[in-house]
Amino acid sequence: MTKEATMTFQVEAELQANFYSAAEADHRPAVQVLRELMSNYVQQVRNRTASISPEERERREEAFKYARASVGLEGFKLSEAAEQHALRYINGEISIEELVKGYRHER
Repeated sequence: MTKEATMTFQVEAELQANFYSAAEADHRPAVQVLRELMSNYVQQVRNRTASISPEERERREEAFKYARASVGLEGFKLSEAAEQHALRYINGEISIEELVKGYRHER
């Protein structure tokens, strides 16, 4: 892998120290662990979003737009959490059952 970019981010000092200690205890360079974590995360997201077809994703998105408009006509607005939960369904990360269950718990 060629070095093409540098990332700089802030974390709590204790987390950084614990991370370096854990990597050292595992006899691995911390940067290698970070690369693996990032690579695994990207693969997990790809696997989740690849579980539905583009047509199904579009169908889900259109259904949610309709539902959002319907709720708006009733004078209500979905919370940010509800919007994010719906996005997980649209992207194929959760089933319709999990979507509905999540809304029931939000009340």
